[in-house]
Amino acid sequence: MAEQRGNSNNFPGMEIQITPSEQRGGKEYSIEIPPPAQQVEPEKRRECCIYKVPLKLRRVNEDAYTPKLISIGPYHHKRKNLKKMEDLKRRYFWDACDRTNKSPEDLSGRIQKLDYQKILHCYADDSHMMKKEDFMTMILLDSIFIIEELWRTNENPPMSPPAMTTISQKCEWRMWGACVINFQKERKEDNPEKKNHEKENPWRSYNIMQDLLLLENQVPFFVLEDLYEFAYSDLFMYPQNEDNSFRRHVHEYLFHFWEISGFVRDSDYEKIFASKKKEVKHFTDFLRYFLLPHNPACGRSFERVPCATKLSEAGVEFKASKSENGRLLDIQFRKSALLEICPFLDFSWLLSCFPCLKCLEIMQPVLELKSFIIGDETESVVRNLMALEQCHYPREAYVCNYIVLLDHLINTAADVDLLVEKNVIVNWLGNNKAVATLINGLCLQIIEGNHSCYFELSEKIKDHYNSRWSKLMASLTNLYFKDFWRGTATVVGIMVLLFAFWNFLRPFVFHT
Repeated sequence: MAEQRGNSNNFPGMEIQITPSEQRGGKEYSIEIPPPAQQVEPEKRRECCIYKVPLKLRRVNEDAYTPKLISIGPYHHKRKNLKKMEDLKRRYFWDACDRTNKSPEDLSGRIQKLDYQKILHCYADDSHMMKKEDFMTMILLDSIFIIEELWRTNENPPMSPPAMTTISQKCEWRMWGACVINFQKERKEDNPEKKNHEKENPWRSYNIMQDLLLLENQVPFFVLEDLYEFAYSDLFMYPQNEDNSFRRHVHEYLFHFWEISGFVRDSDYEKIFASKKKEVKHFTDFLRYFLLPHNPACGRSFERVPCATKLSEAGVEFKASKSENGRLLDIQFRKSALLEICPFLDFSWLLSCFPCLKCLEIMQPVLELKSFIIGDETESVVRNLMALEQCHYPREAYVCNYIVLLDHLINTAADVDLLVEKNVIVNWLGNNKAVATLINGLCLQIIEGNHSCYFELSEKIKDHYNSRWSKLMASLTNLYFKDFWRGTATVVGIMVLLFAFWNFLRPFVFHT
């Protein structure tokens, strides 16, 4: 064995000398192992909450994680295609001074009172190596811009947000480029008295909102709240006896754009934020709160469940939840106690072709989900929520769990056809095959670990599907009761067979 000389814990640098018997060419040499550059990895810091998307996730769809209009925070600060919006940030800063009666020195002094190290440690990747003054100036401009954007949008809401349909991105950005040029020209001639009545451009507001939800495009939420309380707390957009907090403004802002999608609902704000103090990391984290299931219970990660068409053949009825209190991630599998005891009383095979028999619905297992509206921007938002969970909430990856479950239910366009028919999925992409491709692609490079909030649900689904009666019923439904006409022909055929059999037996029974 080689003799080791020197202390292996000798820092900086660890030197190990090896005897000639272990040498090459008979000469002594040393191995130097430098100490780690940082004693604590940035991701392990308590304050860390803003991450660069892991490279494997980014490679799947880089555009979904990259801002297209405005840079917030240090990660994309030097991107050339976003530089033109820096003038808009400075203009918003001076408008904020006018609105709040605060001088630039007041706002600069306030940001300097915040802990620089705490803000810096919120970012997992600090390789940008900006000077302290430049970093804090950037944080101040970005924070004031966000607050002003929220205030302007909530005070004078733009026209209805663009419909979530397939629109040429090139056409969209050409329109936006023209709007920015005209908007900046008009702004130079603004009358100060009319400034508060200026209508926000809907395309600009909508695309800024999309950029504000990107994981890499964030500033810490506590910075925004502190600046808001300092400069805006005396301004009341809502009645003074109502909540006028920054969180209320964020909710109203997201609600304006996401109400139609069902992601953010007005009734959820009080339930989530009023009862107890919730720690919000940033905008992406804020949106995630509105999607979480009411009673999450993480179990083990589940094996693959059958797809929607297979479950439908096995008697499972898919329903869109109409509950006012339900959230997107709330999923229930219901099966009556009588059906558990007597599975042969499952009349789903009859209901599949005769849905008018409502009285038999209680004797059918039901998988109930909230309607999931899928549009052009859905992929970007969901991917950033999933990236946040992969980096920050690996044991509470509820959005990832939901998408993985959808990925199991959807294998082909036929599965999407079924879920669209049941209103479980609302397809604004126009093509059901595109929805199947989107859902299947969202799970690429996603790791659930050993935790899923749908473990018990998956066990119930698989127990039902694997039962002998369910397999028999699946064959019966697929062969004889797949639709109304096949079911009608089957019933008529059975009746003719019984009538013929009765005619054969009647002479023997009534021989007299």
